[in-house]
Amino acid sequence: MKYRVVLEYDSETRHYTATVPGLPGLVVDAKTERVVLRLAREGIRFYLDELKSEKRGNLRKMPRPLSAKIRTVDI
Repeated sequence: MKYRVVLEYDSETRHYTATVPGLPGLVVDAKTERVVLRLAREGIRFYLDELKSEKRGNLRKMPRPLSAKIRTVDI
């Protein structure tokens, strides 16, 4: 299964933040894009494993990846 990961870079802190649309509360932070993507993969696996154990293995209620659009607006 594929999930979209939204990456943001903060030039002040020099850190990347990754979130996953459809998995609320899943946020990871790291100094490099490579590491933040690895942490996001691990976080998705952990998130889904926790949901699976809470629902006693009912995979039909597992969250499916959401389509996401990222837009930048000028103000």
